[in-house]
Amino acid sequence: MVSSYVVLIASVVALGGFAYGVDSGIIATTLGHDTFKHAMLGPTGTNAPLTGAIVSLYNVGQAIGTFGAGYSANRFSRRWTICGSAVIAIIGAVLQSAAVNPGMMIAGRFFAGVGCGIILTVVPIYIAEVSPPEKRGMIVGLQGFMISIGFFAANWIGYGGAFANGDAQWRIPLAMQIPVPLALAVGCCLIPYSPRWLVQQERYEEAQAVLEMIHATTGDDDRALRELGEIRSQIQVEATQVTNFGVAVTSLLSRKYLHRTWMACFILVMGQFSGSSVIQNYQSSFYEAVGFTGRTSLLISGIYGIMGVLGQLIYLFCAADKWPRTRTLWVGSLFLSAMIAICMALSAIYGSESNSNLSGARAAIAMIFIYSCGYAVFFNATIWVVPSELFPFFLRSTGMGLAVFSKSVAAIVLSQITPTAMENVGWRYYALFIATNFGAAFVYFFLLPETSGKTLEEIAELFGDTIAKETSSKLGGQVDVEKASNPVHVEKAV
Repeated sequence: MVSSYVVLIASVVALGGFAYGVDSGIIATTLGHDTFKHAMLGPTGTNAPLTGAIVSLYNVGQAIGTFGAGYSANRFSRRWTICGSAVIAIIGAVLQSAAVNPGMMIAGRFFAGVGCGIILTVVPIYIAEVSPPEKRGMIVGLQGFMISIGFFAANWIGYGGAFANGDAQWRIPLAMQIPVPLALAVGCCLIPYSPRWLVQQERYEEAQAVLEMIHATTGDDDRALRELGEIRSQIQVEATQVTNFGVAVTSLLSRKYLHRTWMACFILVMGQFSGSSVIQNYQSSFYEAVGFTGRTSLLISGIYGIMGVLGQLIYLFCAADKWPRTRTLWVGSLFLSAMIAICMALSAIYGSESNSNLSGARAAIAMIFIYSCGYAVFFNATIWVVPSELFPFFLRSTGMGLAVFSKSVAAIVLSQITPTAMENVGWRYYALFIATNFGAAFVYFFLLPETSGKTLEEIAELFGDTIAKETSSKLGGQVDVEKASNPVHVEKAV
């Protein structure tokens, strides 16, 4: 049974996922408003390079935000780093809603991206570090759930903007990016520090108090003390291995940690190359390709958002901590590849402007909806759960930052090329995502170890790390350092 205290603090921090969902999703409906197009893209309302810049500079901001996230999370704590990122996101939202030219809009998207880059790096780390191992998938999955809620809200906020007049159609929806990070900033003043960060700072009594509240409902009075001993011993072993950001990055790219680094980066990059962000940000273009425009297109976007929420609920109650992480990812990749292939075929047949077969066009949209639901079930939470588990404490924030940076670079590339690709190759662009999802399934199946149900310290043992064992039940007892003898075990669940 999960402590209500854990759920409460995880829900507060997971507001960062909501903020990211709104910030990322709102641009899709914003680009669908004619008033925005004429205000920012010129009299014709079309400018593919500028459209790509407005979308991609958000991802550039994310990439830059990750550079300071790791240092700040270790130096100033996960808690206050998340608070600071929320303030940066608010600044970005203000600039966007008040934008008077494309430069100001791009600046606003950039600052919002910086804030969300930090959020995406630190929030899953914080939640993973306060979650009991047997329920970590579900608790960290709250971030994915809040991301889907954010996308859902963004789509309907954008649709509601269509009923306003003039520039209010897009200014009011963009201003709705402000309340959630504001609530997150306030909430960060009320949550505890990560117990692992407290141990790093040698604040052992505070760490024990947090762990006791985390494990309050387990019925095991000594569990908090045992876990504190394990954390303290492991951090003592790791303490001499990294002294600064540069050394951390070098360690991440060393032979010892490269497997973990590569897998974390690959998982988050594939979150982009699955096609999800492209479909989300440019869904109005996809709907236009099968004959739906204007307010109808915005309404379809709103319905599309419901599918992500539905899929995320299925994950939380049916899949989280019940399905192996590895199986979830490789099965999901094959599922997405199949859905995109069907959508590609339907778009090829029914996607022309002269097409009068609305049933075919609706079927293409239905495949996108099923795709959205499937992505939420298999990936929306899992791609944040697994990378947050892979790294040892002394590399966790820097490693997660590098993974989010890789994701942001992938998003920059895709957001910049997608408008041009849609103009020139149309439905053939789907083939890229069919191939990437299919290839990813093999990577997950053969190269990703199974991490579910293990403590963060035990996961390091899967990769052959030096593991500290506490041989005394008292704090400060003798530390027994062992080298894991077993090679990495990769589950091939079928």
